[in-house]
This record gives sequence, C-alpha cells and structure tokens, in this order.
Amino acid sequence: MNELNIDDLMSKAKNKFLLANAAAGRAKQIVEGSLPYVNHFDPNNPVITALREIAADKVRIKVLSGPSKKPQEILAVEEEAPSALERLAKDKKSKSTKKEKKK
Repeated sequence: MNELNIDDLMSKAKNKFLLANAAAGRAKQIVEGSLPYVNHFDPNNPVITALREIAADKVRIKVLSGPSKKPQEILAVEEEAPSALERLAKDKKSKSTKKEKKK
C-alpha cells in the first residue's frame, strides 16, 4: 500500500471537501504529537500519513451535524436586533430628554 488511490479514498468520504478536511485535521493532530495509527507512516509528511490512515480505515470520517437554522431565519433574527448606532442614538435621546425635564 505504498501508492494511495484517490478512488479508494473517495469511497471513505462523501466528497473531496470532507476528505481534505479530515486529512488536514488528522495531519494537525499528528504534528501536535499524536502517534500514527499505521505502521508505514511518513515522518516528514503528516498529510500522507493521515491519508494512509483513512485508506486503512483507522480513521473514520463523520459529519456530526449541519446548520441548526435556515439562512432566512438567521437573517430575520439579525434584522430584529438594533444596530450599535441605533442604540447610541436612543441613549442620547433619553439622556437629552431627562436633562430638559430637570431644567
């Protein structure tokens, strides 16, 4: 298993993006000191080691969860909250009316 085949790797993930993210995440763990799960690892290239682990089914790729809300719902929530400029304007109006009442 010296040569990695992209078709074998693609059978482990749903798409290339997930495969690349999983390999990058595992490579980062290897760089930070995690021991490789395969015996034939490349000490100079943690990405190749991560891809070999995925090909050998030592690392599984899972999608934990998707977005909880639809984009339209998120935009509606953001529109309801007043901006910082509006909050400052309201504060100045309330302070000026209090000062006028004192006079």
